Amino acid sequence: MKSTGIAVMASRRGSNFRSVLDHVKLGVLRDCEVLALVTNRAECGAVKVAREYGVPVIHRPVEGLALKEWEEWLVDELSGLGVELLVLAGWDWMVGWTLISRFRWRMMAIHPSLHPSFTGTLMRAEEVHRAVLEHGVKVTGCTVYYVDFNVDAGPIIAQRAVEIDREIYEIFLRDPDAAVFELERRVLREEHLLLPKAIQLHVDGKVRLLETGRGTIAVSLADEEWEEEWARRQSEYVSATQLGRVRGDTAWR
Repeated sequence: MKSTGIAVMASRRGSNFRSVLDHVKLGVLRDCEVLALVTNRAECGAVKVAREYGVPVIHRPVEGLALKEWEEWLVDELSGLGVELLVLAGWDWMVGWTLISRFRWRMMAIHPSLHPSFTGTLMRAEEVHRAVLEHGVKVTGCTVYYVDFNVDAGPIIAQRAVEIDREIYEIFLRDPDAAVFELERRVLREEHLLLPKAIQLHVDGKVRLLETGRGTIAVSLADEEWEEEWARRQSEYVSATQLGRVRGDTAWR
């Protein structure tokens, strides 16, 4: 199978970016290659991760430029590298018509809630988790979806749920910031497992898009055998993280 070229777009610490790279390094995520990191923040954590793993960095600030101009430049850069899939993981800027049109149904993003709840324009993870706790939600989680023209409203590829137990709400009553941090840690751990799986589903052609009366939805074509094989392979990543062979960021500590 031809290897799918991937570029990750990130503006923040890069923990999901690291997870994807570790999944590739360990042979869990297959038939794909991370060709570049795209960032608008030269000193963000994701850039440090890219340097650590030897991944080329494509950097250009968005501020001061028309979004169309910036995206046309980026499309040229990505086309030259042979990028076929864009993955947004902590990207802090709007995505416009030019980029979405060029990578329609080949651009996915991860969000720290269960869509369609707690979505919104460029909400940071901390803001999402604080809103979740302030609403007394009992189950939250994370979502990977195809980026479409409406913010945080594209077809859902995969989700993982996180139960919010009494312990977190007891912390929330004493120290809201500590509770937000703990919830973020728990959800982030699931993000590190979910994003690579969504990428593998896409690479393997296991996602079908269907038109409904409310728009486009994504349906997984993965059968039981595929799911079992993925779980077996991903258990190697979990073990490697727990044993310290890969960092796994703070979510695994």
